[in-house]
Amino acid sequence: MDKTPNTKIELPSSFRDPSGFLFYHQGFLYRQINPLYQEHYDHLIKSGLYKNLVGSSLLIPHQEVKDKHFADSYKIIKPALIPFISYPYEWCFSQLKDAALT
Repeated sequence: MDKTPNTKIELPSSFRDPSGFLFYHQGFLYRQINPLYQEHYDHLIKSGLYKNLVGSSLLIPHQEVKDKHFADSYKIIKPALIPFISYPYEWCFSQLKDAALT
């Protein structure tokens, strides 16, 4: 990974989301929250929903990162890494149903 302080290596699969994107920086995974999503992000955090979902293991926790190198963002967050990644096309019907109901 690039060690340049302000170099983001964006994940190509993260381009569709106007509210932000995932990127690697100095070997760690981060997510940029764009200014467009500021009101929604703040509401998620202030409402207590984020805390409840993380507490119920329904949402991946993250840490907010203060980094002035990325001035084009509203926030930079560092999500906890998932040790095993699976994709919906690998899931059985009951797993898809559980995800939809969640």
